[in-house]
Amino acid sequence: MTDQSKQNQNKQTEQSKATTLFSLLSAKFEPLAKIPNMQLPIWYGLVFLGIIVIIFAWKLIAVSKVESDMAKKLENERVVIIQQAREYADQQYIKEEERFGQVLSWAVRGELIRNNIEQIDQYLSEIVKMKDTERVVLIGDDGQLLVSTDKRLEEAKGVEIFPKEILNLQKITIKSDVDGKKILVVPVMGLNKKIATVVVSYKLPKL
Repeated sequence: MTDQSKQNQNKQTEQSKATTLFSLLSAKFEPLAKIPNMQLPIWYGLVFLGIIVIIFAWKLIAVSKVESDMAKKLENERVVIIQQAREYADQQYIKEEERFGQVLSWAVRGELIRNNIEQIDQYLSEIVKMKDTERVVLIGDDGQLLVSTDKRLEEAKGVEIFPKEILNLQKITIKSDVDGKKILVVPVMGLNKKIATVVVSYKLPKL
C-alpha cells in the first residue's frame, strides 16, 4: 500500500467520524433548535403579559409615592414659611401699635390734666374711623367711664365694660381675644401714677 493510499484512507476515516458526531449532536439538540419555531401555549403569553402589567403598575406606584412625598414636603415648607411670615408681621404690627399707643397716651394725658374732655372725645372719634376699629373708650382710674365713641355705653361703668385685670394693666398691651375682640390697652400715666386707661377695640378678621 502506497503512502497516497494511506492518506486517502485516513481522510475517509476522519470524514466518517465527523459525519457520525454531527449526526449524534443533531439528534440530541434537535428539540432545542426547534423552540423558536414552536407554538407555545396561550397561558405562557398571559403570564408574560401579567408580568409586564405588574412591573408597569409597580413603576406607577413608585412614581406616585415619590410625587406624593415631594408634594407633602413642599406643603410643609409652605406652611412653615407662611407661619414665619405671619409671626414677623405680628411682631411688626405689635411694634407699630405700641408706638401708636404711646403717642395716644401722651395726647390724652395732656388734655386730661387740663380736664379737656371734649378734646379727648374728638381724638377718640377720629381714631374710631380707622379701619377695623370698633370703639374707643377712656376709663378713669376710679373705674368711671369718661369718654366712649359708642354712645350706648355712656351710662355704663368702666368695670362693666372690661374686667379689672384689663384696667389695671400698667403698660401698653395688645390682647388678641377679649369677648371676641382684639383690644389695645393704653395706660395713661400721670406724674406718679396711672390716671386713666384708653381701650381701643378692633374687629377680628373673619376666617
